[in-house]
Formats: sequence, C-alpha cells, structure tokens
Amino acid sequence: MRRPAPKKLSDIQHPGPRCPDRLPYRLGRADKVSFRPPENVPLLRAISDWIETRDFHSAVLDLSGLSLESFRYVMPDRAVDSRHAAWYSDTRSSEGARLKEAVAIVGRKEGDWFAHIHAFWNDGGVGHLGHLLPDSLILKKGTEISGYGIKGAAFVAAPDPETEFTLFRVRGVESSEEEIVPNALISTLAPFEDLTVSILKLSENLNTRSIEVLGLGSLAGAAFEDAAPMKGLISEILLQPTCRVQADNKCAIPIRCVDLDGRLHQGKLQAGEAPTLVTCELLLIESKQN
Repeated sequence: MRRPAPKKLSDIQHPGPRCPDRLPYRLGRADKVSFRPPENVPLLRAISDWIETRDFHSAVLDLSGLSLESFRYVMPDRAVDSRHAAWYSDTRSSEGARLKEAVAIVGRKEGDWFAHIHAFWNDGGVGHLGHLLPDSLILKKGTEISGYGIKGAAFVAAPDPETEFTLFRVRGVESSEEEIVPNALISTLAPFEDLTVSILKLSENLNTRSIEVLGLGSLAGAAFEDAAPMKGLISEILLQPTCRVQADNKCAIPIRCVDLDGRLHQGKLQAGEAPTLVTCELLLIESKQN
C-alpha cells in the first residue's frame, strides 16, 4: 500500500536528521574520454572493464545513442512505508530501445563498480524516462560512449541518514599521481536545495569563466522558463547536454524529467523553482567555451 502523493512541499518529510552540509563537494580532475564497448555484453561489465584500465576513481558518461536489448527499469513513485518521502515503481520492462538521451554516474557500491543511470527513450513511438537497472542492460549495437573520467574525487554509495536511502556520496581520493590539478568538482545535493541556485554556488569553487554541468537526480516539482511547470512533487530527472554556467554568471539548466504519473516534462529551469527531492548527483567541469 503506497502513501498518498504529496500535494505541497511541506508534505514531504524525510525521516532522518538534517545533514548540515547541504552542498557537499570534492575537487578533482575530469578528463574527457570516449570508448566503444563491445556488442552483446552487459553494459556494466563493459564500463567496469574500461574504467579499471584507466585508473579513474569515478566517471560521468553520456550513454545517448546506445542500443539495448530488452531491459528493466523503474519510475518515481509514492512511498511504500511510513518513513521514506518517496520510492520507486514496480519493475517495468522494455523489449529493447535506442537511448535518445542518457546519463550514467559511475562509482563504487560495496566495493564493486556501479552505475546510476537515468535515460530517455522511445518505445513503440511513446517517450519514456526512467531509472535503468544496470544489471539488466545488454548492448545490442556498439556505439561510442563519451564523457569524463574523474581522478581525485569519487562517488561512493553509502547510507544517507537524512533520507534513509543508500545514495552516492562524494569522497576525496588520494591519487598515485604526484599532483592532480583540479579542473572540476562533483557534488550530491541535499533535499530541498534548489538545483539552479546550487549549481551557481558550487561554480564559485572553480576558477573559470565557463562551466559545463552533467548529472541526474530527483526534484520536488519544477518551474520552467520555456514550458509548463511540473506540478508533481516526486520525479526523476536528467540534465541535458547543453547545461552551462556562463562567464556572466548566467546559468542555463535544461532538463528532462518524469513525474510519478508518468508525465514527461522538458525545459530550462527557473532559478529558485526546482527543489531537490532526494538528491542530485552533479559534475561541474571547467570549459574552454566562453
């Protein structure tokens, strides 16, 4: 039996103590990468084999364009108990699809490599956005994967006392290299922190005129500059490839998202109008683009 959906932001109550650090981050170096995984192999194994040979501590990858065999996924949904603020749907399945847009946050979970993946795809002419279950993903057709490998900082799955979920948390990592010159940071936002405002605050820790932003997460509703608002307060999102903080401190954060009723939304966020639901996992990288 699922709890009723929240009707206003104050209806959302996380069970644990409020974490004092609302915008945790770790500096590191992000190197642009690309590789072509083999066909007909589990995607998580292909990513794990690749990252092991590169000595990266984490990665954020663009999986757009990948063609998958049948796979499983879940959607955002109401809580199944009296403690959590939200949960996920029963497992659903696709007979296979080409991902139109997809982001993977790659880190460690219980010592093994793990990938948190949100994706948008068409199935029978109908658009879907969901959280892909990484163990179910088999590559149907080899396509180049691009993104960033990260050194000096890592996403590591750990229990989060505030939400009582196991989530990626950010950690600093010592490198075997003599010195890492940071050009990026990773962050995991706390609940209710506005996504756009948080990105602007985090960008102050990078000494650069332009910043590229990649990531995914969940929001408790959102207002857009160029589209109707997402009124549902339980959602999953992915940031689109054109996310930027510009030299004039202007922030363009276009996202795709799906609410708990399966409605799709897309647009550029209004600052101050997109509070985090559980967390948002982000990579900010110094960009040469002005």
